Amino acid sequence: MRGSIWQRYLVLAALCGVAAGLIVLRIQAVPGEGRHQPAPAAAAVAFALPTQPPNGAILLFTGQADQMHANWYQRYTTHPADWTVDQEGVATPKRDDITSKQEFGDCFVHVEFRTPQEGGGNSGVGLQGRYEIQIFNSYGREPGTHGCGALYSQKPPRVNASKPPGQWQSFDILFRAPRFNDNGQLTEKPRATVFQNGVLIQNNEEFTGMTGIQYGEYKEMAKTGPLVLQGDHDRVQFRNVWIVPL
Repeated sequence: MRGSIWQRYLVLAALCGVAAGLIVLRIQAVPGEGRHQPAPAAAAVAFALPTQPPNGAILLFTGQADQMHANWYQRYTTHPADWTVDQEGVATPKRDDITSKQEFGDCFVHVEFRTPQEGGGNSGVGLQGRYEIQIFNSYGREPGTHGCGALYSQKPPRVNASKPPGQWQSFDILFRAPRFNDNGQLTEKPRATVFQNGVLIQNNEEFTGMTGIQYGEYKEMAKTGPLVLQGDHDRVQFRNVWIVPL
């Protein structure tokens, strides 16, 4: 288009065959006269994402106490997870992390969480037990590398989509596992696209390395790994945790 500037053009191929087919978002061109214009602030872009597990989803926790025993370990052990599950199907940590018994590579992860009214609400979702999407009481704060939705200590969310503490929130995460050649050498680092409460907050961002949630448990990147829910900091509660392998 002659005489106009394409300032932003975002195409998100989100692999959402899990429910709604391919998601594609196009942000229209902003007309101009060829002169330089400053980049606009990130916009809060909302999507309609599935709230129910689609066909093929692995139900790690959907409110049943026996799922804690069947699908999760107490981290660093082979003992069943000991988190409590109340009558409303809400899981509350006992100052320890839990690790899924099953390991995953590329996947779509749905997690619902609620941070407490008091305290920082410090928790996280550990992809492959190595790469943390941070959970925190970040309502009303500027996005940061330790804020809610950050690739912990590496990449802040593009916008703050957090709700006030005490309200249920969701992460929908498209995770692309690291790639290796035939000799086992790393060729591509892992990446994640993250939606918080339906808002795009991480767009195909690369993890530069393990984020710290592995606590020395894992020394190298791998093709697969477990999902970790962090519970050793604050009493962040969880419900409706499911994964679709891709």
